[in-house]
Amino acid sequence: MAGQESQNTKFYYEDPNTPDTWIKLVGIVGIDGPSGSGQEIDVSDLDSVAREFIQGLPDEGNVTLDMNYMPGTASQEFLRTARAERSKQKFRIGFNTDPEEGQEFEGYVVEFSHSAAVDAALKASVTIRITGAVEDYVVTP
Repeated sequence: MAGQESQNTKFYYEDPNTPDTWIKLVGIVGIDGPSGSGQEIDVSDLDSVAREFIQGLPDEGNVTLDMNYMPGTASQEFLRTARAERSKQKFRIGFNTDPEEGQEFEGYVVEFSHSAAVDAALKASVTIRITGAVEDYVVTP
């Protein structure tokens, strides 16, 4: 079985003024995450012959966006404002499938940084801290 091409993967945020209206972020060149993990709870006791664990609550981690920084674009300004206001937002990663499917989650923009270098495009890096569960979704035509 072949893998899935990542070209045309999309990243959206929900318009805070119009629920269920998703706006595509522009300039995305890479998406890393969600980077979830689970807490280990040690349940070893004096009868144990080795450490024993149960799984605790999942921690869905972060999503990092690598972007071509385009100052003044509405979607990138939305991220900067969400970070400054410390407001929880809804996000979606839309995979390149037909129909589109992906993952949806809430989170806080905890970092928005940009960088410049000789012979390079102006870049931005955004980190979103996920709060709550990551849910799968499918857009029905």
